[in-house]
Amino acid sequence: MPKAKQHISKAGPYKQIILVCCVILAGVAIYTSCKTKKQGEGIFKLLPASQTNVDFVNKNIATDSVNILDYLYFYNGAGVATADFNNDGLEDIYFASNQGSNKLYLNKGNLKFQDITAKAGVAGAGNWKTGVTVVDINGDGFKDIYVCVVSNYKGFKGKNQLYINNGDLTFTEEAAQYGLDFSGFATQASFMDYDKDGDLDMFLLTSSVHSNDTYGDSTLRFKVNHDAGDHLFRNDNNQFTDVTTGSGIYQAPIGYGLGLSVGDLNNDGWDDIYVSNDFFEQDYYYINQKNGTFKEELKNAFGHTSLFSMGNTLTDVNKDGYLDVISTDMLPEEIKALKSTINDEPLDIYNQEVNAGYYYQYSKNSLQLNVGNGKKFVDISLYAGMSATDWTWSPLVQDFDMDGRKDMFFSNGIKKRLNDMDYLKYLGDPNVIKDFKTSRFFDREKINLMPDGQVHNYLYHGDDNLKFSDVSASNDMQDASISAGSVAVDLDNDGDLDLVTNNMDEAAYIYQNTTMENCGDDKPLFLKLSVKYTKANPDGIGTKLYLRSVKQVDHQEIQTSTAYESTQGNNLLFTFLPGDKPVELLVLWPDNSYQIIKNFSPGKKAVIAYDKGKTQVAADVAGLINNYIKAKQQFSYAPVSARVLAAIAPFETPDFNYYNLLPHTYLPHTPAIAVADVNKDGIEDIYVGGIAGEEKYILAGDKAGKFTKIAVDAFTPAKEQGDIEAQWADVNNDGLPDLVVINTNHPFIEMEKAVQPRLYLNRGNYKFEYKALPKINTLASKILAYDFDGDGLKDLFFSSSINFRDYTMAATSAVLLNKNNGNFALAAKADYAELKSIRFITNISTADIDHNGADDIIISSEWQPVQIFLNKGKRLVKFSLPLLDNEKGWWQAATITDVDGDGKADLIAGNWGENNKYNVNSRQPLYAYNNDVDDDGKNDLIVSYFYKDKYYPFRPKNDLEQELPYLKKEFLSFQKMADKTTDEIFKDNIKQDGRLEANQFASVFISDILNAKTVKPLPYLYQQAPIRNIIALNNTRGDVLLNGNFWGVVPYEGKYDALGLVTTHYDKQTKQMATPEYWINGMINPQEITHLYPYKTAAGTSFIITTYDGRLMQLTK
Repeated sequence: MPKAKQHISKAGPYKQIILVCCVILAGVAIYTSCKTKKQGEGIFKLLPASQTNVDFVNKNIATDSVNILDYLYFYNGAGVATADFNNDGLEDIYFASNQGSNKLYLNKGNLKFQDITAKAGVAGAGNWKTGVTVVDINGDGFKDIYVCVVSNYKGFKGKNQLYINNGDLTFTEEAAQYGLDFSGFATQASFMDYDKDGDLDMFLLTSSVHSNDTYGDSTLRFKVNHDAGDHLFRNDNNQFTDVTTGSGIYQAPIGYGLGLSVGDLNNDGWDDIYVSNDFFEQDYYYINQKNGTFKEELKNAFGHTSLFSMGNTLTDVNKDGYLDVISTDMLPEEIKALKSTINDEPLDIYNQEVNAGYYYQYSKNSLQLNVGNGKKFVDISLYAGMSATDWTWSPLVQDFDMDGRKDMFFSNGIKKRLNDMDYLKYLGDPNVIKDFKTSRFFDREKINLMPDGQVHNYLYHGDDNLKFSDVSASNDMQDASISAGSVAVDLDNDGDLDLVTNNMDEAAYIYQNTTMENCGDDKPLFLKLSVKYTKANPDGIGTKLYLRSVKQVDHQEIQTSTAYESTQGNNLLFTFLPGDKPVELLVLWPDNSYQIIKNFSPGKKAVIAYDKGKTQVAADVAGLINNYIKAKQQFSYAPVSARVLAAIAPFETPDFNYYNLLPHTYLPHTPAIAVADVNKDGIEDIYVGGIAGEEKYILAGDKAGKFTKIAVDAFTPAKEQGDIEAQWADVNNDGLPDLVVINTNHPFIEMEKAVQPRLYLNRGNYKFEYKALPKINTLASKILAYDFDGDGLKDLFFSSSINFRDYTMAATSAVLLNKNNGNFALAAKADYAELKSIRFITNISTADIDHNGADDIIISSEWQPVQIFLNKGKRLVKFSLPLLDNEKGWWQAATITDVDGDGKADLIAGNWGENNKYNVNSRQPLYAYNNDVDDDGKNDLIVSYFYKDKYYPFRPKNDLEQELPYLKKEFLSFQKMADKTTDEIFKDNIKQDGRLEANQFASVFISDILNAKTVKPLPYLYQQAPIRNIIALNNTRGDVLLNGNFWGVVPYEGKYDALGLVTTHYDKQTKQMATPEYWINGMINPQEITHLYPYKTAAGTSFIITTYDGRLMQLTK
């Protein structure tokens, strides 16, 4: 067993400030962010190697036996670590090299470094080295180095190495003595005290290779493969024991781990783990169970993840006290790369993988906002504007310009684009495949045919609403590179954070941050904090810091691994918004004791010492943290109970099979349900529709809250029909609700062959009589029971669905006038013509807007504004509001309610949202053309979106070719078509006449709709998914329930799952809807709620829902 070594540094001690709790806060000066920096001026300057003396190059050398065709991670690069190895107060740099020698550079000050690798003895061994981790493993006060190595594959040899710091800038390799000389496909290690026994344990990330063991369904996740599977090592008095078996950590052959982060994601004081997996396997989200085991919870908490997940980081990006998750992928920003490379999988393959148990994944960076204390995350990356940074490895999130808002850096590039569509097409050629099998001579030629993949690094500046602006060009990041492992670190001790990247085939980058230099005397307020803990964990790995300021609360942690295969120093940088200042700091130590600090020394480096403060024991750590951050929360969450009432078979939703280029599906995914007190016993019941071949029935509720299935004879003849919409309405004024049902129809069916809507008259005691309705010449999609002619009887409006043969054809909606006793007649063609002409209707609601005693009609539809019809006796008058009339969106729902309590009608309208790839606004609308572009006699739908001053087809070439095969001949390669605009591809075959336009995708709030002066977009958290339902709860606070999410899209677009069910109310201070309260339950968190109805119970109102995956449920809050 190795013993801890005690050494004295030859360098002078670095003077540090030990924070204690006895100085008053009044002495804190108020600083603001740097005012002297001009708008658009950069802060980073790339320093040449001739200035820094850092000349490390991760040289990539292909041979006949080892190259990208043999080893799929040949171009992935390696990691970098920064740490103060000689305790002189300056951060040194250690680079890992895949094939060559690792390098250690000593920081000599003033951003100059000295290569001391040879003396230090840390060049590394092994054929392929990857990640590097720095930790004081033996508690002697000096940082040690752990290097991961790939072995046991393609002739790669070697083991992971642990370099023990001797205290004199030399190191001794002792991995075997500690039990850490792992041999396998190692990627990165992270040290943590996961079991809280006081010493540091280790999680080892590995990355599999494609082999026969990796093909199959998701049950492969539970198989064990030593080399390819991840490992958990417990520290038993400095001897590490592999305890993976039984720990809940997967050791699967399908784990392609590229990113590893550790942090407390549910604020209970215990370290959790997030793993990014490449390819088809999902990421892993391990929640610490506090008993030496972990539970993988990804599917319960995340709606989806990145597909080709690479690096990741845990960070409190919005400073609300919760750690969020950022992972990187390979979605290009540049149009030619975007349109010529593989991004997401075709729909059929995607569905096969989901059906095989793999999770929802999309090729883009993810910004997973933690909105449920670790129980619910929502990906807002498309809204945030940082989803597409190409082949991205390291995400670093820090406040680089020190303005109080987090910014983002992404390291980028790959030597060759392995996912180029033309190259993959070439590899699929039978002659090329034959050549592979018979000879290796042409491998180098085949490799050279791959397009280059160098990409510039990205820097994004953050704002108050989590929008990020690309400022790369003004920060010396305009040149393409291959930058993999990266860290943010203060190399010159001026307070701001510099950047270091490990580059392939060129010298490493050091970007100097000039924020502090450029500020002069106008320095921003900041705190730079580290901690000193115990002998077994001197750097306090796992310590959580919650800094509460006047305006925010920032959660940061001392952890060992970051971004991609890298480690950055243990100093944490806290910054502040203009006018803000620190109030107090909660320090939660690894043993879950804590202390509160209320004295600060701004602008200085400080160390918080465990044995110097007034440490207290927390009886309830989660409660302590929650209460501490509560006042600064930007939203709230509420657990809800969920009870499954029935399983319902969903429709196959074959819209894309009928026409692949539709923007999204239009047929519902689950059959209709409807809620009413059917037998007037005071307890509500549920009509449960079904797909063709499934029974339709009623669930009868009782006072005990139970439901009994009731078979209804009248429903039996309709068993072979599918129910897409149902509504209860008393059409014969006998006091009993009758049932109207719309049947599904094949979208290409001739009108005269369409299955007609069904009417069932309620005869009491769950007995019904089928009543034929007059034939309507429409494929109906929505029902409105409404007294159109003012005779006191409910008439019926059936809106027409889209026609897949002709997307923009005129609407064929119909009104049936009630002639009493369940008899109806078709209204004249000219009657209600304006209402019947509205296309793409998604939702219909009613309310008495003008307080004349008659309900008015509110119509939500796509490609048009929200439209309101006021009831003026026996006629409908369309209400014109210029503010709203020009807002053409994909409106999904709209509700009138008096949210501010002033007695006037307010409007909340749910739109498609802003978290999507369409990038829609008034200056750059989305267009849809419906013309016969291939001269086959039928119209073709082309959706065209704005991208950097030009319009391009939204869907990629392979999708377009499915409907328009002529494009294969016109553009023989992806490259030839990739940067062509819509006009260049389709020329004169698309016409402006009949073009559809959408110029507004934001959901909005309008106060006093009849006299409105402004349209206010809802706060940004509501813009993360389409809002499909809006229900006023009519409680004392005036709460409104919003139902967001929509899954009926192709993988390239990615399902919308970043909202779910939320409640809100009117905030009188902001005169806007308040921030959301998320409903949290693992059964519904990421789901699309396909139907939502209030359901009255003795205890209050619950809700009946159906979910996309086919469950009928009751929710109680």
